[in-house]
Amino acid sequence: MKHQNFKGRIRKRLGDRQYEDLENIAFNIRFELGRHFQSQDINKADVESFIDKYVSMNVKCDASIFDYSAEFLASKTSKVNKKTKKKLSKSTLSGYRTALKYFEEYLGKNKISPHPSQISGAVLDNYYTYIPGVHNYKTKLHTKLKGFINFIEKVKQLPVDPSYKLSTFTEEYDNQCPEDDDIALQEEDVHKLIELRKKFQRGEVNLGSHLKSCKIPDSVQQQQFKMKEKNLIKCLDCFLFMISTGLYHADIMKSKLLFSTNGMSIKYRRSKCGSLCKGIPVKSDNIFIAEEIIKQYKIKNGSNFPLNLSLTHFAKHLKRISTLAELDYMITNKMARKTFASVLYFKRMLPINYLQILLGHKNVKDTAHYLRISDDDISEEISKWMASSSNKQ
Repeated sequence: MKHQNFKGRIRKRLGDRQYEDLENIAFNIRFELGRHFQSQDINKADVESFIDKYVSMNVKCDASIFDYSAEFLASKTSKVNKKTKKKLSKSTLSGYRTALKYFEEYLGKNKISPHPSQISGAVLDNYYTYIPGVHNYKTKLHTKLKGFINFIEKVKQLPVDPSYKLSTFTEEYDNQCPEDDDIALQEEDVHKLIELRKKFQRGEVNLGSHLKSCKIPDSVQQQQFKMKEKNLIKCLDCFLFMISTGLYHADIMKSKLLFSTNGMSIKYRRSKCGSLCKGIPVKSDNIFIAEEIIKQYKIKNGSNFPLNLSLTHFAKHLKRISTLAELDYMITNKMARKTFASVLYFKRMLPINYLQILLGHKNVKDTAHYLRISDDDISEEISKWMASSSNKQ
């Protein structure tokens, strides 16, 4: 491959160097040019750009990984999850931007070159320490930055120090400190909610009269009051449906339920992460009333519970429902899925590996954490199982 139109252009970019060094560098660039533009049309702009990048990266070593951050973020913006067929959420993209911002600050304050070859495992380890906040937050940003470095190495094929892969941190959880809205309902409280549902159906619940306004016609106020009552009942049914299936409010709003061929179970993908929750029984008993609700609302394959309220309004109705059911705490969106898992594991004695499938967890450790099962609890259960198996023999 010849570049007669660019004679002298390579040396001009290299500056004052020994003649032998210039010849060696020029030879390497010509070789890379030939390989890069093989079977391609050649134009001045593309060749100049290639030479500039090669010299900056391999000769002057003043190239910066942040020259590729915009391209990396653009690739994430257009990326589609293979399972959900949806693009990454805004919060996920924001995490990548934050990780890059902190990394650029860290390199600048520590006078570390942003050249790809300088990004090692030790640099990433120290970057984790530099990030403000708690361990799990630092780990998430560290992981997102590694995604960017992997893009630099694999996609852009730049000379990154391979030791960066050895820099790893794992999120940790405190099983002993559940949040106030991250608890399971007791069975008797679920019974209270089911009984409240029956009272609504029998017309035995008195919600009182609405506050009248002189600025709004009485007929409109009556209509609004009836609409609020209807939404209140629907939120109660929705919450009981969530207890029966393990859905969150976001899953109700965004995920589609798929019924098995015999109609005895359903599956869906979590709206948050796209993980598949499957094998969820469609049945009704004294706790789980999914079958009853599916029939009442005529929920079909590919649809979901017909709720059309934001999480804020849903939460307000749940507070009212808590009072009407005479619970001594306020129920929240998170409690439904937690109740689903806790009843199945602690009351129905469902093996944890089956529950893992229902919840869509990739690792049984995630299920153990979700249920706040300690290592001692696991050890005790294993000991009981071993003793039971030994007695049968």
